Amino acid sequence: MNDNNLFLDFKISKSKINAFIHGELKKLLIDKIHVSGYDIQLKQVVDHTVVISAKERSIFIDAPVVFTFTKSAGLFSIEGEGSIKVNLEVVCQVDENFNLTTTSKLVSYEWIEAPKVNLGQLTLPIETISDCVIKYVKEDTLAKLDKKIATEINLNEIIIKNLNEYGVNYPIYKKPDLYFNFQLLQIQSDVFREDENDIHVHMWLEILSKVSDIAIQLEQNQTPKFYWTEEKTETKLQKIDIELSYNGIAKTIISELNGQELGGKSFEIESIHMRMTSFLELKVNLLQPIKGLITITCLPKLDITQQQIDLENLDIDIDAQNFIYKLSSPIIERIIRSKILSILPILPAETLSKYVKKIPTVQVLHNLITLYPHVSQATIETLHFGQQSVNCTLILGDAEVDIVV
Repeated sequence: MNDNNLFLDFKISKSKINAFIHGELKKLLIDKIHVSGYDIQLKQVVDHTVVISAKERSIFIDAPVVFTFTKSAGLFSIEGEGSIKVNLEVVCQVDENFNLTTTSKLVSYEWIEAPKVNLGQLTLPIETISDCVIKYVKEDTLAKLDKKIATEINLNEIIIKNLNEYGVNYPIYKKPDLYFNFQLLQIQSDVFREDENDIHVHMWLEILSKVSDIAIQLEQNQTPKFYWTEEKTETKLQKIDIELSYNGIAKTIISELNGQELGGKSFEIESIHMRMTSFLELKVNLLQPIKGLITITCLPKLDITQQQIDLENLDIDIDAQNFIYKLSSPIIERIIRSKILSILPILPAETLSKYVKKIPTVQVLHNLITLYPHVSQATIETLHFGQQSVNCTLILGDAEVDIVV
């Protein structure tokens, strides 16, 4: 993986895992075990909590299970009960194509209450009942759990579906309209970690991303790859290509300037046309404070070190439509020049980072998973004024997404 990557802190709530395990055990433990005329029924202990922990690529579950056993013997039925706490290890494996498989194992167990007879006389050794309970949990119940995970959790389908939904022309800002596009190339994942409330999985995504003010045609990469890694990636830098059309920039300028005062009069622009030849040219159709055409030419230069844009060879020409306006043109020209010089040098990263930091929180999978993106800073790596648009590469420092399940 290169240095261009997005860091993910995938947080899985232990309480939600707890609720899931409770629900699944309730379903999986409904079957009866038949041994030598005895019916052994397994069920959960409702007044105990499932304890969740994690290490390496495994999730550990301490789950209490109660069981009852009965045997109909005419007038003299036999009834008894017991309860155990089982320690389960669910080993998770994801291959490079995002196929998730689990191997659930019974690591150990301890009796909460050893099997005892409440009614009648037991004709089967206690050890036999105990062995049957443990064997069922170990060989049958865990196999069902692995099968359920394999059939119901399709990581590849989830990822591709959400790539198509959120990775193509996803609106991230209004006025101006900005769209986010990205292609996922690969994911590298570290081992599981935990704190008191959550299990954490740290991931690094290598993606190609672009922000534009016009919806674009993007051929989505449908074959991202997954890898486990034991080496921590220290960098959290994400490069984003940004393309802003001259038409979109013109609309933004009109929206920002219309209504402002210029020389004591309200500023009103009818239209702005921009183009780039050997220099950048803006033709402004002005209605107020004078009616006429203002032509502004300059040569934008980016200082990478200072992260600022200066306008070299700035020239302003006003073509007023009547004689009175022509007389006041030099005054208006000086006011406009003064206004432009007052905002120089331009700090593009500062402006663009405001948009990037406003990338909204995203909820996926029927609001079961929430994504919280954030960055610490933004810097411009390249800047190019094309014929129809401005293109730049923005580097986001500490690019991170917190994913909460």
